Amino acid sequence: MDSFNLTFWNELTSRGYSITEDGTKFCEKQPVLVNSFGVWEKQPIPSQKGVMVLDYDLPQLEAVIVLVLCLWNIFYFLLKKIRLPVPRITSMMLAGAALSQTSLLPNDWLVQRIFFPDDLRPKLPDTLGAFGFVFYWFLEGVKMDVAMIKRTGSKVVITGIVTVLFPIITANIVFGSLRETGGKNLTGMEYRTIIFMQSISAFTGISRLIRDLEIDHSEFGRIVLSTAMVADATGVGINVVAMFAWSDWRVSSVQGVGVLGFVIVLVWIFRPLMLLVVRRTPEERPVKEYIIYFIIILSFFSFEYLKMLHFFPAIGPFLLGLCVPHGPPLGSALIKKFESFNTGIILPLFLFFPMLQIDGPWIVEEVQKLRHYDGQMYEALTIIVVISASKIFFTTIPPLLANMPLTDSFVMSLILSNKGFVEMCYFMYAVEKKSIQVKSFTTMALMILFSSTVLPVVIHYLYDGSKRFICFQKRNLMSLKPGSEMKFLTCIHKADHITGMINFLEQSFPLEDSTLTCYVLNLIELVGLDNPLFISHQMQKAEPGHMSYSTNVLIAFDQFKHYWKSITVELFTSIANPKYMHQEIYSLALDKQASFIMLPFHKTWSSDQTTVVSEDVLRRKVNMNVLTQAPCSVGILVHHQKMVPTQKRDPIFKVCAIFVGGKDDREALAMGKHMVRNQKVRLTVLKLIPGTMVGMTTGWDQMLDTAELKETLRNNSIPSEGEHNFVEYAEETVDDGTDTSRILLSVATTFDLFVVGRSSGEGTDVTRALSEWTEFDELGVIGDLLVSSDFRQRGSVLVVQQQQNVACR
Repeated sequence: MDSFNLTFWNELTSRGYSITEDGTKFCEKQPVLVNSFGVWEKQPIPSQKGVMVLDYDLPQLEAVIVLVLCLWNIFYFLLKKIRLPVPRITSMMLAGAALSQTSLLPNDWLVQRIFFPDDLRPKLPDTLGAFGFVFYWFLEGVKMDVAMIKRTGSKVVITGIVTVLFPIITANIVFGSLRETGGKNLTGMEYRTIIFMQSISAFTGISRLIRDLEIDHSEFGRIVLSTAMVADATGVGINVVAMFAWSDWRVSSVQGVGVLGFVIVLVWIFRPLMLLVVRRTPEERPVKEYIIYFIIILSFFSFEYLKMLHFFPAIGPFLLGLCVPHGPPLGSALIKKFESFNTGIILPLFLFFPMLQIDGPWIVEEVQKLRHYDGQMYEALTIIVVISASKIFFTTIPPLLANMPLTDSFVMSLILSNKGFVEMCYFMYAVEKKSIQVKSFTTMALMILFSSTVLPVVIHYLYDGSKRFICFQKRNLMSLKPGSEMKFLTCIHKADHITGMINFLEQSFPLEDSTLTCYVLNLIELVGLDNPLFISHQMQKAEPGHMSYSTNVLIAFDQFKHYWKSITVELFTSIANPKYMHQEIYSLALDKQASFIMLPFHKTWSSDQTTVVSEDVLRRKVNMNVLTQAPCSVGILVHHQKMVPTQKRDPIFKVCAIFVGGKDDREALAMGKHMVRNQKVRLTVLKLIPGTMVGMTTGWDQMLDTAELKETLRNNSIPSEGEHNFVEYAEETVDDGTDTSRILLSVATTFDLFVVGRSSGEGTDVTRALSEWTEFDELGVIGDLLVSSDFRQRGSVLVVQQQQNVACR
């Protein structure tokens, strides 16, 4: 055996595979060794020093995953530090682009051995990334709510059609016959592919961009999402027409029949089976594991099926995901189980490795040719500029004609023109099908990288989402005129909050001739959906046994509305990310011009008030966020039901308003003044007077305190026949927090409800030595004291914060 053959067989023996120098022969041992025998592994062949750990598949895969994970997170962290809102997917592509030129390094470098191994075997990181690609499309389909199309208006439909159709018409006029014959450097197929991909607006990519920009819970974000869905459907329709126009009719017919049969199976067989699974799954119980894994296997089969039909294979798992019922128990289970792992670990591999194929020296040559208006990059950029400009121009017009502000219309056009993950996937598929050249892919990859990096930054600085929550009027209880309508926004997070809210409304306001309008908002955590939902139940009647997002809330308040006919009740449901639930509350409060937002406390107690039944940290963050920028006054209700036998219950509802001074205390007093209109309510104003004037209100604030106190006592001290005065008044002088705690503890069992301002007594002797022990800042010092464990048999507590910010026009 000659030396060449000896080297070849030695490599095969030691490494498990070997390649001849001319590349004509490749041999591999079976089964393949995927793991090494240790870091200090040695081979029995004297001429060999041993195999590096990274020459084995599993260690190499682990090294790639760790490096890619670290690289894209470093890019994401640095961009966040300089306040550039670049999406995570863009950071993944940037990581690949940054290492793209490492392929030019010598072969013995470590980075070459990790990312560019010298064998011809399929690369495990690439294969795993392909799995992430299928997972991504399937999960995006699961999260998408197809019913959104039914809720779109005519203006949204027109905008969605215009944003796709008009750029294509413009391209056909400008480039004409080049779409068939091709240009100097691009083929006709490349012209058609680039024109189509630049004209579409992919819903999955745009929905992810809107989530990254944190505007998906706004009305503007919902309009853009609805428009993107219409645009995506328009693009699919144009693609089908083009498939029949540019392909052999026999091939197109086979493809059409195959896809149509696939859709029929999904709609008429798979979808009913999934609904049957949901119906047979007990409430609040998880779906069986084998069903979840069976669905995942089907997603890969659907990918291969459409690939066999020579159709864009990602459509298969996406359509399958659309047929999975979103939300609990099935859709949310799939999202919780696979979303984080896929997005954080597997999907970055899919985006990282294609960016490694960027040819740096070729880009330098093409950039030099741009000065002479020549080159492949010049032709591609010409198409991109023409279509992008026409897309932005034509997309801006419809919303502008629908009275949307110019800035918002322009931002909307930029969002719908953004290119990202979906376009990258299609161009990679086009390279695989040899529809475009590898050099053209380099140009398009750079364009997508530029678009997904620059456009989000521009959109972030053009669109200020916080301005939509600015209120230009005073919306608080103090500013309400006598007899005017009081608009309450009551928030419900879970079934435990229903009783407390209804009891408060029943006890606090008169049964007849009430001017109260109550808007009930049921807040549900967004799981298994790609976009938030806002549902108005004014046209929906709740029925026992009928499943909906808010069945319990609908039934309870529907009964309350029929009993309390003088109170107007409107019901809404918001399915949103807890991080943005406060925005949903802001939007509804502004839309309905609410004067007061009622929030439930995040803790609930047992009936004997000795045990904490539930404590939801996410709900606490929602309450804190609402208090920060609410467009009206806010109250947090801590509900406690006293353990008193029914026959011994006092029909009189006793309320204590604690008053020290300040705008929050004045708002709490205003609440008591409205409540006392109910003849069953007995209001006691307990004024705590500090021993010194340190921290007390002075000047105008002091005058307002005195005026509000006199107004409450004068208007509500008219005795009814045979009844006590509606309002009782008591004063107590306190020297420090110990006196405050002693006084409140002495009356804790006397009242059914305590009303106190959030900032009550802050900085004064009333709360001295108490503020250091405050556990819940959202309740203030005195509110926190009233819900502490020292007050066992306590009544409910309502902590009130007056409207903080009123903008000037």
